[in-house]
Amino acid sequence: MLGIPTQSTKRRVFFSFHYDDIMRVNNVRNVWKIDHPDSALIRSFYDSGLWESKKAEGDEAVKTLIREGVQNTSAVCVLVGTETWSRRWVKYEIARSVVDERGLLAVHLNNLNHHRELKAHPLGFNPLHLLGVFRAPEGNFYLYEKRHVLKNYLTGEMAWEWWPYGDYQLPVTLPKYLSAPDVGYVRPLSTGASEYDFVLQIGNKNLGAWIDLAAQRVGR
Repeated sequence: MLGIPTQSTKRRVFFSFHYDDIMRVNNVRNVWKIDHPDSALIRSFYDSGLWESKKAEGDEAVKTLIREGVQNTSAVCVLVGTETWSRRWVKYEIARSVVDERGLLAVHLNNLNHHRELKAHPLGFNPLHLLGVFRAPEGNFYLYEKRHVLKNYLTGEMAWEWWPYGDYQLPVTLPKYLSAPDVGYVRPLSTGASEYDFVLQIGNKNLGAWIDLAAQRVGR
């Protein structure tokens, strides 16, 4: 017979988001600041995100701030709005989850009613589709990003292509939630990291469990 746990496991989570979504983001971040509202036995999380942090000057200062924010967390939770996929520092926060071997998940926000328009919006594009792990011929793994590039100057044709990720170019460890790509190919992070909808999948009750699962999958 399995024993009943007597103490909850508190997770530290880094919330990654586009600041334009701050009202919806705060709805999610404030759901459970410390404890699950229904049961002390259900695993929950602490918030270690960069809440209203001071502005940093220069790219390296921003990267340092993000590294410090992700340090000692169990997982990075990407809160996905309409334009989240296009934000450079959201991508870097996702990249740090891989570099630092943290759990990773994406949670869609747009089914939460907008604070001014009082309605939901179409779901944003999952940023985890645009970052992946490339397997080099010598066996090392590297971060790659998908870019929308001009293919034909005459017709203006655009296409998505995988390129080396510019903000981190050292080898990385393959995340435990990701299957290894074949040599010369990229495996998107979205093929292994979980994706949720905060409204449709009852995030106010399940967010802690989602974060817990992401952390467990990488041994955190």
